[in-house]
Amino acid sequence: MEFAKEALACLPKLLVKKAERFFGGQDPAHDWQHNLRVIGLCERIGREESADMEILRLAALLHDIGRAEERRTGECHAEISARLVPELLTEYAYSAEKVALVQQVILAHRFRKERPPTSLEDQILFDADKLDSIGAIGIARAFAYSGVIGQPLVSDEPSQHTPAKEYERKLSRIKERLITGTARRIAAERHAFMQQFFEQWNKELQGEL
Repeated sequence: MEFAKEALACLPKLLVKKAERFFGGQDPAHDWQHNLRVIGLCERIGREESADMEILRLAALLHDIGRAEERRTGECHAEISARLVPELLTEYAYSAEKVALVQQVILAHRFRKERPPTSLEDQILFDADKLDSIGAIGIARAFAYSGVIGQPLVSDEPSQHTPAKEYERKLSRIKERLITGTARRIAAERHAFMQQFFEQWNKELQGEL
């Protein structure tokens, strides 16, 4: 968490405390610890890719603050988070231009055809958020979220979603969606670990090990 600590040290302390309050009661896959990991990845990738670190740190801090409202209303959490940004930043003398840039980065971390990540900061937050979905942490998040929503670990029912199906349909494809060179290098080892894990998983289910 060193990268995350270094990033938070560059941000207003009260703003960090306000952001953390939005994560109370969140599930383990989308809690404050997830936010800290994304902040840390943004710090690491941003430095290597020569990003605008002020904009990137703010966007990483605030990118998921709309999760709780999304759970209540069904509205996209990126849009909720971006909408909350001006109110949260108003007392810190950030220019209107910087506030708008932070909003844009947050909106782009949820990839949509009409709103793809275009700026370097957009791409880094997008990559960092996706990186936290793969590797050992990604596996843990998949199983944790399955437990939260009551999914079984294993099912013979084709329509029943499981952590293994989450890997097959989504997690196994994430490394190909990453944009920055730094994120792709980080993803290579995480992806290889997931492959190894689910190969072992399948062998154990079949009684081969």
